[in-house]
Amino acid sequence: MRLRRLLAGAIALAAASAALAAVPISASAAPDPAAPRIDPAVVSGVEAGKKVRVIVSVKDGQAVAPVAESAEAISAATRVLPDSGGKRFFVMETNRATLASLRGDERISSIWKDWLIAPAALASSTKVIGADRAHAAGATGKGQNVVILDTGIDRDHPAFTGRIIAEACFSHTLERESVRSLCPDGSDRQVGPGSANAETALCLSGGKNLCTHGSLVTGIAAGKKNAGGQVDGVAPDAGIIAIQIFTRFDSEEHCGEGKAPCVLSWGSSQIRAMDYVIELAKSHKIAAVNLSATLYGASRSPYDEYDESESCEVEPVSEEIIDLFKLGIPVVTAAGNSGKEGKIAVPACVRSAVAVGATDDSDAVASFSNRGILLDLFAPGVGITSSAPGGTQATASGTSLAAAHVTGAFALLKERVPEANGAELLKRLRDTGKPISYRNIGKTLTTPRIDLARALGLPAATPSPVPSPTVTPSATSTATPAPTHTQPGDGTGLDPLPVPDVCKRGKGGKALTAARWDVEFHESAGKLSDSTLRCYLSIVQNGSKVFPELTDAGSLGKAYKVLKPRTKSAKALLDRELLAAWLNYAHGVYNGSAKIKGATTLKSAIGVAERHRANPKATSAQLLKAAVYLNKNVNRAK
Repeated sequence: MRLRRLLAGAIALAAASAALAAVPISASAAPDPAAPRIDPAVVSGVEAGKKVRVIVSVKDGQAVAPVAESAEAISAATRVLPDSGGKRFFVMETNRATLASLRGDERISSIWKDWLIAPAALASSTKVIGADRAHAAGATGKGQNVVILDTGIDRDHPAFTGRIIAEACFSHTLERESVRSLCPDGSDRQVGPGSANAETALCLSGGKNLCTHGSLVTGIAAGKKNAGGQVDGVAPDAGIIAIQIFTRFDSEEHCGEGKAPCVLSWGSSQIRAMDYVIELAKSHKIAAVNLSATLYGASRSPYDEYDESESCEVEPVSEEIIDLFKLGIPVVTAAGNSGKEGKIAVPACVRSAVAVGATDDSDAVASFSNRGILLDLFAPGVGITSSAPGGTQATASGTSLAAAHVTGAFALLKERVPEANGAELLKRLRDTGKPISYRNIGKTLTTPRIDLARALGLPAATPSPVPSPTVTPSATSTATPAPTHTQPGDGTGLDPLPVPDVCKRGKGGKALTAARWDVEFHESAGKLSDSTLRCYLSIVQNGSKVFPELTDAGSLGKAYKVLKPRTKSAKALLDRELLAAWLNYAHGVYNGSAKIKGATTLKSAIGVAERHRANPKATSAQLLKAAVYLNKNVNRAK
């Protein structure tokens, strides 16, 4: 943009800006019905005196360049960001005065905050959904392609050998804010072999790969068995179109305290990537697009999650999702990992998106999974082992991994019924799925968990004529949670999977009493964040046989009720102390092998208490004795 040559033609706009800046900017009461719709988050940001990065969409029939030039000319204090727009929008920084001028431009359809999203972060799960039977029947996704919009891919991983059909990268650099493109050539847009590489220097930090998520998701959707032990994903013969949509951020301002560097994705990068997919669809068979990432931080946007009673209009990303859906290509999205009832993450809330929640291998709804009437499907999302950079594997959990199962499912169905469009295949998955019932805001809802064997019309499985042997558990045996590869354990069996994707045990120094944990779970009273507490509850759920099998403590509110019981029954008191003990473990105060009293370890103490709690013949005296033991020896600062 050449500001000096355009400045003369912008005097009228600047004058209008000054006049409009004198009155409050209203997002809900536009003086002219032709005026653009304005995101309330943009209004609140500029009213607070901040510059806000926005996506400016132009109306049909309008060219982007002239509108962007006018916007650039409004003020020297704001600017249009180079190489960040698309065919229907451009991205710019705006302040209060510039926004006042933009709202008077009738060529503009909407102005939305350019949000940030984070990566939301197989052998048993593919069997649960019937993918193994589908493979045996010859349905492997051959001839179809899946698009993975994520953090790129390990191009040399044996699970993907010979099946990467196309690559691209849409990532934006802002050097003055320590924001760097993850495109290998450093540009904001790169297309061609190697452009979605997840093993570049900027993907690495301190021996950690920041771009792992894309390989995990790709492995679930379309990974292929290899000599290294990789298990087949849902569509092992499908082609892979990998698109990097993330950007590296090196500041705690964006990543959070102690979490820099991190990778996040601009909404504008997603839109540019989907526009590219729309063009690519003219020459490639695309069964589905996987966009299993969710908005980053409720404090950064009011559109982090939508109430199910509200309309979800997130422009212009909804336009791209709708356009792909009209082409017969579903965009599969993650419902979000906040564990909320009646809530759904952006962009899963968009009506044309396929919103996916997570269940475990026993078809229980994962405690971290959002749920509600906007949910389309469930799929396994707890403890999923998949491909990781460096030719390795890793285990993680989250609705993003559940979404990847559905993406692969579309490829198998499209292979068998190539004339069907996305809407028809979605209906088939919903009609043939296993009904999963759960509570949602005081009511019972039912959402299907995908069942590929039924969706493909395969005959019912024939039971083995040889009965399986019955294993009788010993009096001292305890269930061992699945191991995790994302966080080192102590080998005791008390190292459950971190959930959601980025969840880890804490680094607490002192044990907290049940009463103190009660304070932590009380709204606005504790020191730990809600996301940390949800993480801890997910760890509890993955390791305990009491929670949630006997007592539901899957949400913050339910955990608070367990920690502050209304009755003083022996069961309620033991539940309180057991939950506090698990929370102290999740907080990092103890490892499973930590000595609690004498030679008794935490693992042993919790195991004994849980066996008493699960025993229907246990007396009140036994339950109370177990509760007192945990209270004195585990849930007390040493």
